[in-house]
Amino acid sequence: MDLSELVEQIRTGALAPVDAPAESDFYAAWQQREVSSPDPFRTAATGGALADRLAWVFIAGYQATLIRCFPTVSATSGWCALVNTEERTGSLPGTSLITEGDSKRLYGWKTWVAAVDHVDLLMVSARHNEPPILAIPRSQEGVHLTSGAPKAYLAEMSQGQARFDGVQITDGQIVGDDETFRAFRASEGAYVRVALNAFILSHASRLGADATLIGGAIAGLFEAQGVLEQPLPSPLVSLALIGVDSQTTWLASEFEAFIRERDPGLWARWNGDSRLVHGASSSMASRAEAALAVWRTGALSGTSRAHS
Repeated sequence: MDLSELVEQIRTGALAPVDAPAESDFYAAWQQREVSSPDPFRTAATGGALADRLAWVFIAGYQATLIRCFPTVSATSGWCALVNTEERTGSLPGTSLITEGDSKRLYGWKTWVAAVDHVDLLMVSARHNEPPILAIPRSQEGVHLTSGAPKAYLAEMSQGQARFDGVQITDGQIVGDDETFRAFRASEGAYVRVALNAFILSHASRLGADATLIGGAIAGLFEAQGVLEQPLPSPLVSLALIGVDSQTTWLASEFEAFIRERDPGLWARWNGDSRLVHGASSSMASRAEAALAVWRTGALSGTSRAHS
C-alpha cells in the first residue's frame, strides 16, 4: 500500500478510531471499511488505526499474519483464525483427519479459537503443530464453536473452543505445509507491531500529540513495511525485526505516559492489556539471537557477511 496515503488519511481524520466497546462493533467497522485485503501490511495498519483498544490491535495484526501465511484468506471479508491448540490432558481428544472410503473427515477438539463469536473461516491443523492445515468455514456441517468466559487478557475479544464432528474435507480445503507454522511464528509479532504503530499514530493525531509521538509512529510504520517486504521466515528478517520491536516498545512507553494525562479512558483500556506491547518481544529476541549466530558465519540468505 502507499503508506503516505494512509498517513494522510489519519491526519485528515478520514481514517480514525471507531467507538467499539464490543467485538461486534469492531467486526462491523472492519467489514464496512473493507479492511481485509491481499496486502497484509495494509490490513494491519488500517485495522490498527481503526482500533480504540488493544484487543482490536491484536485482531488487526493477527488477521494480517493469516493473510501473509494464507493469501486466499484475503478473499474473506470477515475474520479468520488459526486453530491449532489442543488439550494436553486427554480430557478433550485432539483432532484427527480420517480417511473414510473416498472422503476425508475431521474429528476432535481444538481448545483455543480467537474471536470465536465472529470468526468466519477456520484454518485448522490436522494435529497440533502438524500440517496439513484445513480451511473450514464456520458454517460447514459438523463445526461447533463455543465461547468461553472472558479471559483476563484481551477480555473484549471472544475466545473459545471448536469441536469437529466428521467434517468432510475436500482436496481444495487442504493447505499449508511445514513452513506455514514457521512463517506464522516469525510474522505474527511483526504485524501486531504494525497495527500498534498505526494505533499510536491514529490516537496521537486525534489528541494533538507532539512530533516525537507522531513522527515516531510514522517512522515505525516505514521501518516495518520495508522489513516485511522481505521473504519470511529468514534470519535476515529476524535480525531486522528486533529493531522494529525495540522502536515500537520505546514508542509505546512514550505514548502510555502521554495518554495517561491526555485521555484517561484510553489509558485505562491500554493498561488492562499492555502486555501486548511486550508479549512477543522475548520470542523475537530469541529468533534474532539465533539469526545473529547465522550472520556471524556469513550465511544469511546465502550471502557473505560483507553483503548482508
